[in-house]
Amino acid sequence: MPLISILFTCLLIPILHGQLVIKPSESIVLRDQFKSFVASCTGLPNTRVATWRSPLQIDIKEDDTARVTIERQTYGLRLRIRNLTRSDQGIWECLGSDLGGRPLLRTLQINVKVPITFLGEIVQYAELDTAVLIKCRVLANPSAEVSWFKGRDKTRLVSSNYERSNDGLKIHRVSLADNDLFWCQADVLETGESKDYPIQVVIAQPITTPRIVCAAPCAVEKQTATLICEAGGMPPPQFLWFYGQDVSIVTNVISKFVARGNTLVINYVDETDNGRYSCQVFNDYDRRGQRAEYMLNVIVPPRLAPISPIKINFDENTPPQRVVFTCRVLRGSAESLSLEWVLNDGTSLLPINGISIDISQLALNRFIELRFDPVRREHHGNYTCVAKNLADITSTVANLFVEYKPIFMGPHKPVIFSVPNYRAIMKCQFDSYPPPTIQWARIVRRLKGLDDGHILVQDNDPQVIDILTRQIGPTIYETQLTYNPLEQDFDLTFECRAINPRIGRYSMNMRRAEPPQQVRVVEVKPKSNSIQLNIQPPLEIGGLPLLEYLVRYEQIGVPNSLKTHTFPAIPNEPQSLLIESLQPSILYRMQIMAKSRAGEGVLSIPYQLKTLDRQVPQFKILSSDLSCLDDQSCLIKWVIESDGGSPISRAEISYTKSFSINGMEQWSPAIQIEPLTNEFELKGLQPDANYIIRVRLLNEAGVGEQKISKRTSKSRIDPRSNLSDKRPKNRFPSQWIIIGIASSIVVVLTMSIVLFIVIRNRSKYNQDQNHDKASNTVSISSRRSKNVEQSNVEFRKPLRDDER
Repeated sequence: MPLISILFTCLLIPILHGQLVIKPSESIVLRDQFKSFVASCTGLPNTRVATWRSPLQIDIKEDDTARVTIERQTYGLRLRIRNLTRSDQGIWECLGSDLGGRPLLRTLQINVKVPITFLGEIVQYAELDTAVLIKCRVLANPSAEVSWFKGRDKTRLVSSNYERSNDGLKIHRVSLADNDLFWCQADVLETGESKDYPIQVVIAQPITTPRIVCAAPCAVEKQTATLICEAGGMPPPQFLWFYGQDVSIVTNVISKFVARGNTLVINYVDETDNGRYSCQVFNDYDRRGQRAEYMLNVIVPPRLAPISPIKINFDENTPPQRVVFTCRVLRGSAESLSLEWVLNDGTSLLPINGISIDISQLALNRFIELRFDPVRREHHGNYTCVAKNLADITSTVANLFVEYKPIFMGPHKPVIFSVPNYRAIMKCQFDSYPPPTIQWARIVRRLKGLDDGHILVQDNDPQVIDILTRQIGPTIYETQLTYNPLEQDFDLTFECRAINPRIGRYSMNMRRAEPPQQVRVVEVKPKSNSIQLNIQPPLEIGGLPLLEYLVRYEQIGVPNSLKTHTFPAIPNEPQSLLIESLQPSILYRMQIMAKSRAGEGVLSIPYQLKTLDRQVPQFKILSSDLSCLDDQSCLIKWVIESDGGSPISRAEISYTKSFSINGMEQWSPAIQIEPLTNEFELKGLQPDANYIIRVRLLNEAGVGEQKISKRTSKSRIDPRSNLSDKRPKNRFPSQWIIIGIASSIVVVLTMSIVLFIVIRNRSKYNQDQNHDKASNTVSISSRRSKNVEQSNVEFRKPLRDDER
């Protein structure tokens, strides 16, 4: 009975299924994702369709606003799915019943087709020497096979450094070669769909520790301050600037703050800009990044208080006076603040000669003092106080005016020499403050008072050529009088005066210049056609500079032969005077004197001397064994003893190779050298050879010639380099030696053979004689054989025993 029930049920189920009809009629339906889907489930008139059940076993309710809903029709239900998703994939059931209440069931399998979709950033970062996962998740239904490629040419990855995973590609150790384009490729074999997704891998580094620097000069008041945030990283870092408690600095066209990348510019800074500034550094790899801070302190340039000038009346009879200048800083940053007193040329003022500098109040009260105790005449001038800090340098000037009597500074020339109608120049220099009035006076006799003598005026006095006055220093004044004296002006006094209103003066006596004294002749050197005089100026030149020297000379015994040569004089310098165009071997008498504006001086004592005969040059070649140490050159030196009375016009050197006492080669072409040269190096000679070297000096009289024999040293070249050249010459002895040796050997061998035959025949003859004669003969022959043996020892060929 149970078996019959089971069979009945199996036959009943298909009947029940067959009573519901689902459209579409396929049992498995494939639809694209995100598309709408409609299916209907109907039955017979005697059946009732109850509902649709999802793959999640959820009964679908009738709701027009729901994404999945059912719509009731006349004989069934319509299933409507708006925007298919992967959750809708599975077996959907249509449930119903017949009139008897028996359940009815019909199923429909819906497969949602999902196209290949890649989940991953198109640019991904990888840090060097680390393990990185290149993320690429592939969504597809049916499922897809994933492959990886690298580079623009899509090379398949086969290295063990790369490993595929469900979420992407794992790189076990990142190198610079991985800074490339990677391809994630997906293939769905069921549908034939294939796609690839490019991922650019960028080698990255996290942000390094940043620091902020302030470009010098940093934060100077009323100027521009530039903060630079220095940091590194890959990709290049980005920067955000903040002030105080994370107040972001916003830049616009008229903003005081201008942020450009890692640079923050603060325009026209002042003390209100002091505070903490920070920069946040990050990049696409290191989004969190790092932060650096900087405390900005605006530096105020120093400003000094002006210093009032001080005027002191200085006199040798007044008591000592004391002056103090104070250099005070009114405003400015104290950081690196310094104060210093300097002179006009910028050199530091030294505390000497009554000057002292007090800096004890600099740190506390920000001022220093310059003290003069006591004040001296040379303290007059300007003193500069220089203030310096990190922002700027400023200065102020302290003027110390010391009024004093004009002081004559020079030149000290109490006597001025001149001659009538020749200008005389007189100079005076005065140190004076206040600036003086300069006067020149001509005094007949010494009187007291300001109006002594005649005051010279350029336009009124015809003898005054020029009066020039100029300032050559802060308190130094120079005056110059150019005067054309008359005869009556000599022995008068000329005085220069400086009036401020105190008077400083200096007097000079005008005297008539005298002719120079005797010229000092140091040396007289006669030559064949000239005479050289080496002279020195006279000890007393008479007051005026020398103009020229006059040399008077004549031939002794020749009337009307007196001549005079003039030579310009070089002041205060010895000179060499050359009298030329003289005749050789002639006796001359000459005298010399100096000449100035005062006239011709005293003649020197007469000198009698004879010019030299014209001869060939006389010289000597120096002999030295060290002159030819080189194997291819020789240094030849000579000493010129005399030029023969006329200048040497030409010099030449030549050489020849010497083989024996009388055998030599042809002389080489003459080598022209400088006439005054006293040495010459011959090059290109042969090693280990004898040479005769000839030196010739020529003048108007002829040729002077000297010879010397020299031998070059042996070659210093490596012996191995010349071994191949010397072996062919030295391997065998001379042919005459060979012939001599061979002849000697032949003669010795011939004599030995003849002697051997004679001794042998004689020994046979003696054997036929009686025994006594034989014994005597044997003894004689033995003695002879011994002599022969001794004579043949040098040939090393002994006799046989039977022959002995």
